[in-house]
Amino acid sequence: PGIGPALADELYGAYSTMTTLYNLPAAFITPMSIAVVPAISAAAVRRARGEVGSITESSLRISAVIAMPMGAGLAVLAGPIVELMFRDSNAAGPMILTYLGIASVFVCISLVSNAILQADGKETLPIISMLAGGAVKIACNLLLVSRPEIHILGAAIGTIACYAVICILNCIFISRNMKVSIRYGKAFLPPLVSSAAMAACAWAVYGLAARLLHVGQSGRIMLAAALVVAIGIAVAVYLVMVIVTRSVTLEDMKLIPKGEKIAKLLHIR
Repeated sequence: PGIGPALADELYGAYSTMTTLYNLPAAFITPMSIAVVPAISAAAVRRARGEVGSITESSLRISAVIAMPMGAGLAVLAGPIVELMFRDSNAAGPMILTYLGIASVFVCISLVSNAILQADGKETLPIISMLAGGAVKIACNLLLVSRPEIHILGAAIGTIACYAVICILNCIFISRNMKVSIRYGKAFLPPLVSSAAMAACAWAVYGLAARLLHVGQSGRIMLAAALVVAIGIAVAVYLVMVIVTRSVTLEDMKLIPKGEKIAKLLHIR
């Protein structure tokens, strides 16, 4: 047996509500993806393939540095975030946001990698990767959403699979069709390690703060206070980890607005 129409509407409403937060990381990435296009196009016109490769790698690294901690934060703090902002949401809300937080990382990297390919004159390749991702999304929805034990979570899982496929194909296209050498391990591994440390810190600090502030009994003010403390400490930990792991360089920071000033503030060279 499936689920009733009323519950189906409620679950869809919860999913739609969570997408408002899921779209937040992409809003931060969009300005950078716009800035990448003229930089790569100019280098491509000069046939400076080494410069194209350098800008491409920096762009991917910066997108990971921005997207991974935001996605990880949404994933590990989904419960208190939903409780604070969408208290009347369906109980599936936190799990939906956890999956969509993971998906947001792939969304951001796909935005930047699409821009990179288009800037180098490979406009048809992002279309191919997006069609492939769309096919995976449809397949996941058909296979998973119809199962009562999975229901709307299948749509979130499908979103992860969709954008993961787009990212993988775009990275393959960048290496093969743009004929540039990209160190994907160097671009993605340090931000991943830093984000994992930040996420663990956020989870632990929130748990401790929630107990100390008696969040379950004290209402939304204490819940908000515990979240602010957890996020504040997690951000500090992430900034330290970015410096320690050398996740970004000064050249990378030049690709984002006010990047050089931020790099100077964080002593990034």
